[in-house]
Amino acid sequence: MVYTFEQYQKEVFERNPKIKELCEKEMLNYIIAERLKKAREKKWLSQLELAKLANTTQSVIARIERGNQNLSLTTLSKFLKLLDLELNITELKV
Repeated sequence: MVYTFEQYQKEVFERNPKIKELCEKEMLNYIIAERLKKAREKKWLSQLELAKLANTTQSVIARIERGNQNLSLTTLSKFLKLLDLELNITELKV
């Protein structure tokens, strides 16, 4: 029998739910970062051009697109408007 990554992951998450929570948060950051980057590129905007529109710096845009910048809902909302995106939350766990 082959021991899969999914089996290992399930075991780790069951032993330590905090790790699962951290992984899910990082995955969400990654998804948001990728979608913002793709939307920027689709509008043919450079990071610097988007930064000027958002009244921020290119380095902030770069950190956002790498998933290394925490975004408040206000900041996220600003970028969603600039890039003509909508936020759709399909499931919320509390």
